Amino acid sequence: MSYHHLLYFWTVAREGSIVRACEKLRLAQPTISGQLRQLEETLGEKLFTKAGRGLAMTDTGQVVCRYADEIFGLGRELQDVLIGRPRGRPLRLLVGVSDLVPKLIACRILRPALDMSEPVQLVCDEDTPERLLAALAEHRFDVILLDAPVTSAIPVKAFNLHR
Repeated sequence: MSYHHLLYFWTVAREGSIVRACEKLRLAQPTISGQLRQLEETLGEKLFTKAGRGLAMTDTGQVVCRYADEIFGLGRELQDVLIGRPRGRPLRLLVGVSDLVPKLIACRILRPALDMSEPVQLVCDEDTPERLLAALAEHRFDVILLDAPVTSAIPVKAFNLHR
């Protein structure tokens, strides 16, 4: 997949039409249409359907667009970091919370993360302790909150904090 194909698709999706994307990118309509066609062939899926005079994204197009938003957001962030501007994105903390932990306690434990001077995006998922430990082992969480200490019988490298 070409970065340019993705950029052209993303611009059409954001602008709502090939004509407006052509104006924004300063490219001819056949160029954009050809690039979209090549991206669809590469992915093996249609990204747009005709909707009256305009285009509507397919379900696959919406998924691709969400990824493109993230990719181009990271690209802008990289440029900002390299030229010394502050990052616009908050820190992201991925937390797994056991379904056995009272939510009020989880909130109190996580409160200091939200009170930091830098903005923090806190993403919490609730599940069973077993599934949370498995996800921690796969590095899908930064931290998990359980109602009991992790024992050495569990084959996951984890640290228990006691207060």
